[in-house]
Amino acid sequence: MTMRRIAPSPGPASHSPRAKPAPVSAAGHAPGAPSSVSLERLLTLVLALDERRPTSAAELAQRAGVSVRTIYRDVRRLQEAGVPIVGEAGRAGGLLLAPGFRLAPLGLTRGETIALSMAVQVLRGLPALPFRAELESAARKVASAARVERPELLAEVHRWLRIEPPAADAFHPEREPLGAPPEPAAIGATVQTFVEALVGGRSVAVEYRSPYARRAEAAAGAVEFDPAGVVADRGLWYLVAFPRHTLRSARYLRADRVLACRIGAPMDLERLARWQPGEARPWLRQAMRLWIDAAPVVLEMSSAQALRLARDWYFATGAFEPAGAGRVRFTWGEGEFERVRELVAWLGVPARLVSPAAWLPRMNEALQAQAALHEGDVAAAAPARQRGRAAWATRRRRKA
Repeated sequence: MTMRRIAPSPGPASHSPRAKPAPVSAAGHAPGAPSSVSLERLLTLVLALDERRPTSAAELAQRAGVSVRTIYRDVRRLQEAGVPIVGEAGRAGGLLLAPGFRLAPLGLTRGETIALSMAVQVLRGLPALPFRAELESAARKVASAARVERPELLAEVHRWLRIEPPAADAFHPEREPLGAPPEPAAIGATVQTFVEALVGGRSVAVEYRSPYARRAEAAAGAVEFDPAGVVADRGLWYLVAFPRHTLRSARYLRADRVLACRIGAPMDLERLARWQPGEARPWLRQAMRLWIDAAPVVLEMSSAQALRLARDWYFATGAFEPAGAGRVRFTWGEGEFERVRELVAWLGVPARLVSPAAWLPRMNEALQAQAALHEGDVAAAAPARQRGRAAWATRRRRKA
């Protein structure tokens, strides 16, 4: 492999020890000095280069959205600043960093650098990720500035840290989405737009479609909101926003159900609606209250069964009330009999359905049929058990 250092262009020489300083523009930098935009591009260029694999100037120009000539000019600036960029000749050649080069420290301790690298890997495990490109750029900066014995492990955290994706929930099926579900990249872009509006003090216009919405709500079109926060839960993103005309009753909009999200007018920062992110899943608690009003279901169970049920993320939002004698009454909203039957069967004795009363005969019939099925299985297995006992007794006699 042949490497050569790209020679920097000669700079203007000062012939007098008392040369006048360069004039400063209104933007705060001398003419010919890199602007804040080009400084960011220079840093991005350093992070894009590798000390093992050369990258062509054409590829770097395409990434940065500039010309190849600009890339070579940026390379000369970096070399003049002491960054050891070399060129490799040949068809697979290009630009790369000299081995062992590291950016100046970011003021982070060793533990902070490792923690940030691991945190980036945790975020990569989300199915839909906003600011993905910015996250990867930040990860490269942290890894390049790391002062550890094996820096390549911080650049490739996936080699030693695996984050399992959120597990599928087979016990709480959702209604089918209206139309084709959006791609993860589109969901991430929606969250990114919402967060940009939040930190920028702007409102958002949101077109939303939910399989649980009333027909009038589904046909409402774009609604103006003031963004207040974001929640990540079980691989889903919830956008917390207040309707602009009232600034009361926060809405929790699932990002995968947003059809469009556009940044709007500036918010009135003097009358911001405050959202307190302390309560767990308030959107589900709100919905559960509505479902209980519409289709209440009451079960009675032992206190041990109630404690077990209260650990579930979904059923924990129902109502638990003592019923005396170590028993608890549990109320939640459910309009489908089969889901209630599955829960009663899963809990087992002594859990039982209390209401709606119209479902009691059907529940008794379903549970009796299930019990008869198990009794049939037990009866069929009895001869096999008897044969096993007889064979065991025969072996014992032979040994005796």
